[in-house]
Amino acid sequence: MRTEVKVYVEKAEDGTYWGTSKNTPGVVSAFGDSLNELKKNFEQAYSDYIEVAKDLEEDWVKDYEHVRFNYEMDLQGFFKLVNEVSITGIAEKAHINKSLLRQYATGKANASEKRLKEIEKAIHDLGQELLSVSF
Repeated sequence: MRTEVKVYVEKAEDGTYWGTSKNTPGVVSAFGDSLNELKKNFEQAYSDYIEVAKDLEEDWVKDYEHVRFNYEMDLQGFFKLVNEVSITGIAEKAHINKSLLRQYATGKANASEKRLKEIEKAIHDLGQELLSVSF
């Protein structure tokens, strides 16, 4: 059975990406100059963390040996991370007011859980459309 390890991703002002585990015993953290580098570094740090837990014969480690990583961020972080994505375009795809989405993206307003799922779906739909393109 695979356990899901949630990793909260942030992008610092200097452009560095940080990832921190949210649901593991203890905390695993890593950084990278790109999102891919962060993922690679985080997964290595996690592997090292599990090896130390095994050496210490920690009881919880058996539930965290076979994991799937789920990288998460908040809406503000997403638009900061992926500045190539148009807020207007996502608002149109999600069928919400573009001014309201700008407020969500800047932290001036908070989206409900339902609204966040609508925005997430619009972003995923865009990703699927982009994946279907070839040159």
